[in-house]
Amino acid sequence: MANVYPVINSTEQAVSLTSHGQRMWGMLHLPNGSSPRAAVLMLHGLTGDKTGSHRLFVHAARAFAAHGIAAFRFDMRGNGDSEGEFQDMTLGTAVADAQAALEWLIGQPWVDASRIGVVGLSFGGLVQSMLAGRNPYLICGLAYWAAAADGESFAYVVQRTTEQNGTNPQSLMQKLMADGYFMLWGYPAGLPLVQTFPQQNPLKELASYRGRAIIVHDQGDPLVPVSQADVYAQHFGERAVVYKLDDATHTFETPAIERQAIDLTVSWFKALFS
Repeated sequence: MANVYPVINSTEQAVSLTSHGQRMWGMLHLPNGSSPRAAVLMLHGLTGDKTGSHRLFVHAARAFAAHGIAAFRFDMRGNGDSEGEFQDMTLGTAVADAQAALEWLIGQPWVDASRIGVVGLSFGGLVQSMLAGRNPYLICGLAYWAAAADGESFAYVVQRTTEQNGTNPQSLMQKLMADGYFMLWGYPAGLPLVQTFPQQNPLKELASYRGRAIIVHDQGDPLVPVSQADVYAQHFGERAVVYKLDDATHTFETPAIERQAIDLTVSWFKALFS
């Protein structure tokens, strides 16, 4: 039987907030009780949303709440139910959206602002690295799930996209310059995303963050190479624990592997927050 993640001693409610004048929608998972709670902010990947592939974020958020940790998952602008267009999305706009969500979360009266964590999936790993670097004293733990670490991962995505479209990087750039976008898994990825990406350096920004991390990655990840987990492992050194799971999917798509990734992460945060 597939994994079941029940809603235990918690409430779930839709939330709206704004980023640069546009509305974003999220879902809050709040454990019952009156005392301030530890909380995690969940950041989806490129073309992702607050639900996640095979409901990964739903399952994880409910697991956090079942263990007394609040979870907030939301759609960045241009994704899911939020306002904006995907074509306008860049790494910079994603970080701005994450900043707005972090500030909203910390501002809630039921949150213990000294116990805040972030989970970043795939592209969300780049976003959380920059977010942590800009808020080094607000975030006490980071979970990297199949996370991209540097430009190598983005170049790999472009390569895979051109292969799937039966073209090559040169013709892709020609299309970008002519049309202002290229199709990325059914989404129009805009020229600003490609032009501004090399200007960002998430690992350099992360240097100011001195907190701890858990890194979880499938050994055979077909989209973000597991070597990206090694980049983070080297960066954090003894401040990180690393788990390379025995699977070959990008978002822990095997039920047992999904359960393993979630359980490892929830247990790690519980220990960190205790």
